[in-house]
Amino acid sequence: MLTLYRRVKEGNGKWRAEKIREGRAIRTSTLVGPFFVRPFVNGVQKRHPLHSTTFAEARQEADEIEKLYEAQSRGLTVNELTAMQNSNRLPLRTVVDTYLEQKKNKAKKTREQYSLTLNEFIEGLGRIKFLDEINVAALRKYKDFLTAKGFAGKTIDTRINIVNFLLKKNGVEARLPKDEMPVVETEAAVPYSDDELKKLFGEMDDEEAIRYKFFLGTACRDKEVTYAAWADINFDKKTYTVRGKPDEGFTVKNHESRTIPIPDTLAAVLKARRKSNPSARWIFVNEAGVPDNHFLRKLKRIALRASANCGQCRTNVTKGKYTTKKQVEVSCATDPVCEHIYLHRFRKTCATRWQEAGVPIRTIQHYLGHKNLETTALYLGVSDSEKVRDKINEAFGD
Repeated sequence: MLTLYRRVKEGNGKWRAEKIREGRAIRTSTLVGPFFVRPFVNGVQKRHPLHSTTFAEARQEADEIEKLYEAQSRGLTVNELTAMQNSNRLPLRTVVDTYLEQKKNKAKKTREQYSLTLNEFIEGLGRIKFLDEINVAALRKYKDFLTAKGFAGKTIDTRINIVNFLLKKNGVEARLPKDEMPVVETEAAVPYSDDELKKLFGEMDDEEAIRYKFFLGTACRDKEVTYAAWADINFDKKTYTVRGKPDEGFTVKNHESRTIPIPDTLAAVLKARRKSNPSARWIFVNEAGVPDNHFLRKLKRIALRASANCGQCRTNVTKGKYTTKKQVEVSCATDPVCEHIYLHRFRKTCATRWQEAGVPIRTIQHYLGHKNLETTALYLGVSDSEKVRDKINEAFGD
């Protein structure tokens, strides 16, 4: 219940705010306004004047205002809030906020993706406000909403699955039938060719080279390289163990640490780096001495310098500063925007090399940190025909 206040004029002609006490044996019927309340809106207490002139009217008006603010905070109308309170229905806004709070220990990127998707889910459902209204028809409406925004099948599939996680957590069984789920084009594994790697590494300085050789030699993900620590390297066994860093908010995907063998050449370079590296903990740090990142952006710049871009990709980027900012279309022939240059290709290249070297696919699955063998299969590129020519000739008796 909101506390009522009133403005009282003192003998010197100045006005002051007075908190009104309520309760048994406290007479309020003779009080007159102006009255006001101070509800919390988005965590901030704000002054809200009342139009009532008597205390009884002010109390009733304050109760209605309290309902209004509570309804707004839940994304409801006052009537919907009243109906919900009378029937114990759960508003979607409350369900989503509770679910996101439960995900606060997830990686920042994951939290942002869940928040974006679930807030968009509420937006896409329009007048549907309560959890018990979610059915297959509502999910179709959300899918149509995403399609109308022009999202690709893979994006729509990902967002619907996030919604499914929310629904499962809250005991809602409604799901889109499999034949209505968007078509997701499976991306073929395209490892970097020897020529592409030669171009890229030929343009790198020593610091850049060791960072991307680490990507290539370990098949690690972006953040797994960012938070690579010296304590994770076993120089005797020449291995790197991917493990979480709770103090930095970094968790390993699937929450499973794994140990990866690293090439002798990479182990030797890292050992030499250890002796001169300024960081006592991290392998790769930036100018501020903290774990480095933005590896993708830097790789794309290197690729442009190395003339490793395809020259065909086109996209819109923001150029200029302050009032001169504008969207312009650019080509990867002139800007670092080539779609074929990305960090995961190092991961695919490493996995393919392991395969060509005869490493069992189950072992590769462990090195990559995959739960499903099918996912690992997508990472294994088709071998260069020249590299397997001897085996092909042998198979045909040539």
